[in-house]
Amino acid sequence: MKQILILADGIVAKHFLQRIGETFTRTNEYTVVALDRSLLPERLSSNITSYQFDPTSYIKLSMLIKREFDEIFIIMKNRVDAEGAYQNIRRDKPFTRIIFFNRWDIEFEDENLININANELLASRIYDFLPNVPVIAQNVGLGQGEIVEVLVPFGSAYVYRHIGTIEQNQWRIVALYRSGKLVLPKPSLMIKPNDLLLLVGKPYVLESVFKAIKQELGQFPAPFGENLYLYLDMIKEKSESIANCLEQVKYLHKRFKGRRLVMRVANPTDIELLEKIKAVERENDLVSCFIDYRRKKASDLISDDMQRHNVGLLICGRDLFRRKAFRSILYSLRKPLLQVSEFSLTSLEKVVVILSEEKSMEFVSATVFDIASQLDLDIELLDYDPDGEFEKKSSILSHYENLSHIFSKNLQIRQEKKNPIRELSHERNFLQVLPFTRKILQNPLLSYFSADAEKLYFKLSRNPQLFIPVDIE
Repeated sequence: MKQILILADGIVAKHFLQRIGETFTRTNEYTVVALDRSLLPERLSSNITSYQFDPTSYIKLSMLIKREFDEIFIIMKNRVDAEGAYQNIRRDKPFTRIIFFNRWDIEFEDENLININANELLASRIYDFLPNVPVIAQNVGLGQGEIVEVLVPFGSAYVYRHIGTIEQNQWRIVALYRSGKLVLPKPSLMIKPNDLLLLVGKPYVLESVFKAIKQELGQFPAPFGENLYLYLDMIKEKSESIANCLEQVKYLHKRFKGRRLVMRVANPTDIELLEKIKAVERENDLVSCFIDYRRKKASDLISDDMQRHNVGLLICGRDLFRRKAFRSILYSLRKPLLQVSEFSLTSLEKVVVILSEEKSMEFVSATVFDIASQLDLDIELLDYDPDGEFEKKSSILSHYENLSHIFSKNLQIRQEKKNPIRELSHERNFLQVLPFTRKILQNPLLSYFSADAEKLYFKLSRNPQLFIPVDIE
């Protein structure tokens, strides 16, 4: 969490502080110094601390900046006061980044200062209203958050990923800036640390994407959506399976902190079981239960819920996922799907990935590390090649090794000539992550003798399985 110091005086500072109070700023901690209390918002959120003293007082300011601040904003109406505050800060903090609101065309020679020239900004904005002239980039669009730029930090789950492997649903990467140069994005372009991405999309989607890029791990199911969605059918599933599924999802919801769990019950026939489901809702404010008494089609029911509740992860039991028609419905939604089965999520020790097509493996890599981080699991990669030509997958193995170093996750790589599915079928402590491709829709009887690990997913279905949609089919 970033620590921000704001030295405030004047109407611009007042509007700036109001803007902070009205927008989503929980990822920063703000310390505000203002002599005039009327500059502060009427209601201060918990992440804003205020002090009432003259910001130009060196003695008082020096005591405050003994704390470490990531950035210091100087927004003041008087030139002498603004320059005095700047000089006082530099006496004790020569390298801290300062954002200086400059109304007087002051020139600075300071590599750690961002000079916000108010006169240039106003002139630029007024210039945009002239006819037959190009609009400068910073003012393109509606100004409602549909155009966002984001600097990719070193620890982001997006580093060392090719753009073509990133799910871009209702948003797009339209430009990339690297070392001060524009690079036009293409599917084969790899994102690197400190790249500046220009994103275009729906504002609420970009908010999730921004957090997913900037806040490193712990964001799944973003950017697919925000909330968890459990679908239960009391006719097509056994009561014991539903009860088991319910307990596992309660555990998962606790690990995915801050997410809402939406439970949809179709064909409610078991009153006792229905009461257990409703009890989960009563126990937790972040749980909502919806019951369908009209027996709507599953496809319509789930599709409506997806849009209404900003779902990022679908969850169902093994009894439902066995049905090809139901798998087809879930596949069409292009959302991650967690199949919960008899081996519990509570006893997991590792995430298992059986390597297949390279692009799909890179696509799921961010999710693999995010899930492993949130559930505190190790990661195991299984490289299966009957001919022993393991160098074919050296590129994707290197990709996973890079991510393991970045995120400090324990990664084990096993290379085998024998298909590892038989050995894995005797284990019960892992979560398998695999691409959600059309191969999953095939009849298991037709895939039984296949050597393709994705087609043989059903042989490991007693363990929980996470299917990630990919855009390369």
